[in-house]
Amino acid sequence: MNNRLLILSLLASASIPSAAFAQAATTPGAPGATPEAAPGAAVTPPPSDQLGEITVTARKSSENLTDVPLAITAVTAAAIENRGIRDITQIAAFTPGLTFQNQSVGRNDRGFKQYVIRGIIPNSSLATRQTVTVFVDGAPVSGGNLSGVTDIEQVEVIKGPQSALFGRSTFAGAINVTTRAPSYTWGGEVDGEYSRFDTKDVSASIEGGLIPDKLAFRLSGRIYHTDGGYTDSNYPDTRLGRRNTQSISLSLLAQPTETLTIRGFATSWTDDDGLPANAREGVGQGNCHPNPLVPSLTYYCGAIGDTPASTRTWNETVNPTAYSAVQNGSTLFGPQFVDHLGLHRTAQQYRVTANQELGDWVLSGIGSYGRNKWGFMQTALGEDYRNIPNPNKATNANVPYVYSLTLGNTEDRDAYGEVRLATPKDKRLTATLGANYAWARTDNLTSSYQLSAYVLNTPHTINSSNTYGVFGSVRWEFVDHLSISGEGRYQIDKLFQQTLAGTNPAYKGTFNSFTPRAVLQYEPSRSATFYASYSRGNRPGEFNTIYAAQPAYVQAAISAQAHVDQEVKEDKIEMEEIGFKGNLFDHRLRILLAGYVGKWTNRHIPNIIDYISTAGELQSIQVTAANGSVDLKGVEFETAFKLTPELTLEGTFDLADTKIKNSFSADALAVTGNANQVGKQLPYYPKYSASASATYMRHAFANYDGFIRGDAQYSGRIYEAEDNLAWTKPATILNLRVGIQNDQYRFEVFGTNLTNNKTPNSLARSTDTIYSALGANVGTGQGITVSLPDPRSYGVRASVKF
Repeated sequence: MNNRLLILSLLASASIPSAAFAQAATTPGAPGATPEAAPGAAVTPPPSDQLGEITVTARKSSENLTDVPLAITAVTAAAIENRGIRDITQIAAFTPGLTFQNQSVGRNDRGFKQYVIRGIIPNSSLATRQTVTVFVDGAPVSGGNLSGVTDIEQVEVIKGPQSALFGRSTFAGAINVTTRAPSYTWGGEVDGEYSRFDTKDVSASIEGGLIPDKLAFRLSGRIYHTDGGYTDSNYPDTRLGRRNTQSISLSLLAQPTETLTIRGFATSWTDDDGLPANAREGVGQGNCHPNPLVPSLTYYCGAIGDTPASTRTWNETVNPTAYSAVQNGSTLFGPQFVDHLGLHRTAQQYRVTANQELGDWVLSGIGSYGRNKWGFMQTALGEDYRNIPNPNKATNANVPYVYSLTLGNTEDRDAYGEVRLATPKDKRLTATLGANYAWARTDNLTSSYQLSAYVLNTPHTINSSNTYGVFGSVRWEFVDHLSISGEGRYQIDKLFQQTLAGTNPAYKGTFNSFTPRAVLQYEPSRSATFYASYSRGNRPGEFNTIYAAQPAYVQAAISAQAHVDQEVKEDKIEMEEIGFKGNLFDHRLRILLAGYVGKWTNRHIPNIIDYISTAGELQSIQVTAANGSVDLKGVEFETAFKLTPELTLEGTFDLADTKIKNSFSADALAVTGNANQVGKQLPYYPKYSASASATYMRHAFANYDGFIRGDAQYSGRIYEAEDNLAWTKPATILNLRVGIQNDQYRFEVFGTNLTNNKTPNSLARSTDTIYSALGANVGTGQGITVSLPDPRSYGVRASVKF
């Protein structure tokens, strides 16, 4: 209760300057009285001494950012260009409450995307089990992978449970990407960038009207390459972090009648990467003994900054025997889909949206399909085993030293359809009613060659879902300036899971839920909004397939130690949020402030259960139980200030506090002997983060404006596990851009990470196999795999519009 009162007090203090904008907002022709921007026009060009208005679609209709009673960060196309953002993941640095985490099984690569909002981590790499979903033009993208930021008009990060309007996999929030509509005027753009590590990023587009005022198109392409920022310490001629992308996209705009608008978008791209930029804190760096019951266990405790350069290595050798075994073994895509160490992806996405005006009513529809095929091949990370003989050398002379090679395949597919009807927006009572269907499927398979044998680590596993939903919202302005809103969704999830190996059965289950949101909104003027909301969210359930496959006596042993069912019930979240949004001092200052408290229950936790086999041996099995709970609270602040017509200041601050109330962490159990880390913070995200930016622009010469922009991004410590034993050092990144531009040309020079900060982006616990000098496996230790940040870089960028 004290935390809620503190947040309420902070927000209430924002009402003090309300008189500064009340008069301006009610004056005819004042900025607050401008008509709403048309769909697709995200930013209204402002006078030189004012901030522009931003239009968002977070509630499935076009609204002014400061009018929407939700915590939203909107990053416009202009902001993407000015900040030098080349990938959607970089938006997290400027978004309070959002973190990007891509650490999985020892890889810091582009295999999958994990977005964390308000510290609500997914604890799963499955596309069907994420807590945040990426939407493009209103359609969900399974796995969250995009080809880049080409053709993007705006990115909206909507924080807090969005299940009422967007569905279950927006448990923590949603990211809504809007693409740019083609123009009927013929033109195009070429943009090129070159920077350190032979990094090249070139994109081009051409657009125009095929049928005047009826049909327009845009064709875009992109080529991206970087050698990578790090040298493999044991292979000086090889770099870590090499990436390549080639993409092409086509956008169509059709307006066959004055009341019907149809948008089509198709894109296809290929990623082809080398081994990622990783390092380790392994057994050799251990500095503590956290488990009193096992004093011989050495682990790394404390802050992690620059990691030992000697651990920035993968075994870059591709052994022919191991390569043949994994390529000709079980795969999803056949041999040679991934023919080198690193990652390969082919992906396609297709979308159609339509809006039909029915008088003052609007009927809208969405249809989409996506397919993402990717695979990786990797060797051992962090240590060079070439001086350790293979203990199986006598039977397998083709692999003379300790060696492993792993090949993984994943395919994400999704299809989506939605229809909704909206009432006129200029009434005291407005409503939206809709229905949608979503299908998603993820196929996984991982195999490896370990010392002398082929191993099918993860047989072909299918996870799929069919989701049916009906949703709606109603807003009633019952007195001037004061309104209430209600939103809700009834949803049916039909889940399917099967492992295609042995005699494993298929598992099916149906989960039904109703997820509401209620909002009270007070608008003392057209330039200010206060709101309070309550919302609930659900995350899809899953199955304990391994539990169902056990004999009765093992099931009984499991049930005696943990409450485990074949179907694991859904995660649930409840959140209360209050906020203030305002444009002050004649639209020169924008403030977005939100505070929240919440409760996450039924959190899915892996439980390790010991039992005695019929042979009298001690055995262990891992099952999932919905027995975790976490308390959530935080404050998010975002501001922009047009201090002078030439100088604009921007800043963000985020406090995201997660406190474990009940858990079962296998990582914590292995290291500390205690699985339930009550009172600790969840891993993989910073509790505190902030950013500060300044842009100075003024006339330089002829018709060119000169500009200089500086960005500072701060991230607090990030824990690597629930026991909070090890964490990243707090880090600050500094970027600088200087250039000239006009309506047609732009040229700039830039530097990124100017202080060459080397603190890891993320951490993940891992095991470190220990071998004797003769090659014998003498045990495993606990290590930490780290994701290396992009080192200091500098370059040039130029663009031309025609």
